Amino acid sequence: MKNKLFIIIIFISLSCSDYRKLFKTEGYEEKLEGALKYYEKEEYYKASTLFEDIKPLVKGTEKSETVDFYFAYCLYHQKQYILSSNYFKEFIELYSRSERVIEAEYLYGYSLYKDSPNFDLDQSSSVKAIESIQAFINKYPYSKYSKDAGDLIDELRVKIEKKYFFNAKQYYKIKKYKSAIIGLKNFQIEFPGSIFDEESYYLIISSQFIIAKSSFENLQKDRFKKVIDFYIEFIDKYPKSTFIKEAEKMYIESLNFLGTFAEN
Repeated sequence: MKNKLFIIIIFISLSCSDYRKLFKTEGYEEKLEGALKYYEKEEYYKASTLFEDIKPLVKGTEKSETVDFYFAYCLYHQKQYILSSNYFKEFIELYSRSERVIEAEYLYGYSLYKDSPNFDLDQSSSVKAIESIQAFINKYPYSKYSKDAGDLIDELRVKIEKKYFFNAKQYYKIKKYKSAIIGLKNFQIEFPGSIFDEESYYLIISSQFIIAKSSFENLQKDRFKKVIDFYIEFIDKYPKSTFIKEAEKMYIESLNFLGTFAEN
């Protein structure tokens, strides 16, 4: 066991020593060869530091494209997605005629996608990611990356939808029902056919029903009528909704209230 540990320590020491030696070598050929080997071994930190050291040495040469491409890839593999997106974008601008440019354009968008935060945070980076990925699909509709790119857009859109929906729903939770109705209606306009569309209709009915019940008597008639209108709109669109029982209770109670107004 001690011998194995000793061998491992020697191997690590030699490996680190080889890595340090590469920085002391003149020129870039040996460094580039070493950087590519580290990349192949998935030692992306070592590879990235060597590529970064080589970048100014190969600027303007035919090797510059290779170094810039793999340097951006190293950052991507190290989950430094903001940096990788910047360097892939720089690569696209510098080497627009490169065979690698399609992959770089996809990875630029994919890096932005990976940097997209959880739905409850600001989604401006998600919007930027969608724009760049959609631009990629428009430019390369038959690329091998296009299907995956489309899936990324779908995922990002759901995240943005969820953000908008939960912001509107938050008004309902804190009992600001008028604001909830406005927010939910705006959500429906902004995201037609959303996976949250059905629930948004139910929450509008519920918000309006609560407003009507708590209103002064002279306002209740019009407000209960709105509950009924919202319910009819909802039932026409989602006749088999999971919210149907609760919505129907509010609809019937609203009819009963209106019945008392008619009697009076």
